[in-house]
Amino acid sequence: MRSLAQQHPNWIFCGPTAAIMYGLDCSYRYLLPICIVAKPGTHIRNTPQLAHYAMAYPEIATVDGIRITGLLRTLFDCAVKLPLRFSLGPLDSALRKQLVGRPALAAYPHTVKYTRNRKAALRAFSLADARSENGGESEARGVLAELGYPVHDLQTTFSCLTYPSRSHRVDFLWVREDGTKVAGEFDGVRKFVDPEMTSNQDIRAVVAQEREREHCLEQQQVDVVRMFYDELNRPSQLAAKLQGKRVPHA
Repeated sequence: MRSLAQQHPNWIFCGPTAAIMYGLDCSYRYLLPICIVAKPGTHIRNTPQLAHYAMAYPEIATVDGIRITGLLRTLFDCAVKLPLRFSLGPLDSALRKQLVGRPALAAYPHTVKYTRNRKAALRAFSLADARSENGGESEARGVLAELGYPVHDLQTTFSCLTYPSRSHRVDFLWVREDGTKVAGEFDGVRKFVDPEMTSNQDIRAVVAQEREREHCLEQQQVDVVRMFYDELNRPSQLAAKLQGKRVPHA
């Protein structure tokens, strides 16, 4: 981007490319193509390296000397162009980093006059949540919503029955019609092997703690369903797992 900006000082970067410049959560798979603004009606062929977004009057900001679309327009373009799984990351992180407030975020999609796929943008903006802690959780919520299992709550805390001074916080929560609950835990392999996340404990100790935590939640009528990142690529299997745990379907 820096090289292109030097070669083409009039270019304006947009979409996922601009989201990366803002430091927002964005999937690695959208590092390419580089996205730039093009005038409507301009016929330019996209390539694996460059993609063109038609925009008549783009809102422009400058970050580290590079011209990019304004934050809200960047979020809007991501919501319009990307699947829900990948558009929630930039939105969630913009709220979490306090780069934009909820009222401004909710109002913005209605101010864009001409666009396709406005329905997708409205849905993504409505689902954005600052409590989502990382891009992986945002992706998971997007997939869950697409499958018809939208999350009821995030980062809910339960008491620890074994150690009163502790508590258990779950990533996602659903409440069934009978009042019982299902906690969704989104785990990556890193949780079990990265010393920074395991407090230098070996994997057996980490697994044992997770089992104890799960048992404690079950004693409080909270079932637990664990989801791993690679399962997001197999939505039918993930849906079967959720159905097996009686997760409420929208």
